Amino acid sequence: MNLWYDLVSIVEDVQLNGEDDQIIWSFSSNGKFSVQSLYAVISHHGVKPVFVHAVWKLKIPPRVQIFLWLLSKNKLLTRDNLAKRREVFDNTCLFCSESESIHHMSFDCCVTKALWAFLVEITNISGEWSYEFVATFWLTNKKHLLTNVIFVAALWCLWKSRNKLCFQGAIWSGMELVLWTTKTLRSWKPLLAEADGEKLDQIVQKMELEAACPPRICWSPSRQPISGSHPSASDFIAVTPPSCEPVLFADAENDSDF
Repeated sequence: MNLWYDLVSIVEDVQLNGEDDQIIWSFSSNGKFSVQSLYAVISHHGVKPVFVHAVWKLKIPPRVQIFLWLLSKNKLLTRDNLAKRREVFDNTCLFCSESESIHHMSFDCCVTKALWAFLVEITNISGEWSYEFVATFWLTNKKHLLTNVIFVAALWCLWKSRNKLCFQGAIWSGMELVLWTTKTLRSWKPLLAEADGEKLDQIVQKMELEAACPPRICWSPSRQPISGSHPSASDFIAVTPPSCEPVLFADAENDSDF
C-alpha cells in the first residue's frame, strides 16, 4: 500500500491534456534522442540526474536548491572536477587523505559516515548511503518532508565545512558538523508550516541532546571475547566527548547564507 501512496505522490502534479502522447527523451533539453546526450548520462560517474526536478519542490532556501542541482549534475567544484579544468596538485579530501569527489565528500568520507551514522539514530532511517538513496526521498517530499530537510541540511553543512577548511583554513572538532546542522535547521524553520516547524524543533532538540551526551564505553563489534575469558581494555571503544561549549567555525554566527 505504501508503494501506491508513493506512486500517487509522484504523479499528482502531472497535468493531462487532450494532445496525443509522444515519446520524449528526458536527458536532452529538446526532448529528442542524441548520442551525445546518451553518452553524458552513462559517463556521469555514478551521479545520475534523474531526481533533479524534485529539487525545486523541497522546503529549503533557493541557494541550497541550486547546490543540490549542481550536486545532481556532478558539477560541484570538488578537486576531481577542478582537475578537469586545470592542474590540481593536491586532490585529497579536506577531511581525510583519500581522493576527493562529490560521492566521497558527501557519503564515503570517514567524517561523512560519522555524520550519517548520527542521523540514522535520529531519523531511524538507514540504508546504503549514496546520492540515489537520499534523492529517492525527494520524490515523495510530502511524506518525507522533514527527512528531506534534515538530509539536505547535512549535505549543505558538509559542503560549507569543506569550503571553510579549504579557503579559510578553519579547523573543526568533535560534534561540530552536527551543531552546525542544527543551527542551519533552525534557520530554515520559517520555510515550513507551523505544525512541521514544531516537529522540526523537537528533532533539533533531540540532535542537540545527543550531541551533548557524555562519553560512553561501548562493546566493540569487531572483537568477541573468548569463552570463559574476561574482556580486556582493547575490547571496548571509548567515544570521544564533545566539548562543553559548541565549537563552531569562527564566523559561523555571521554566516549570511540565508
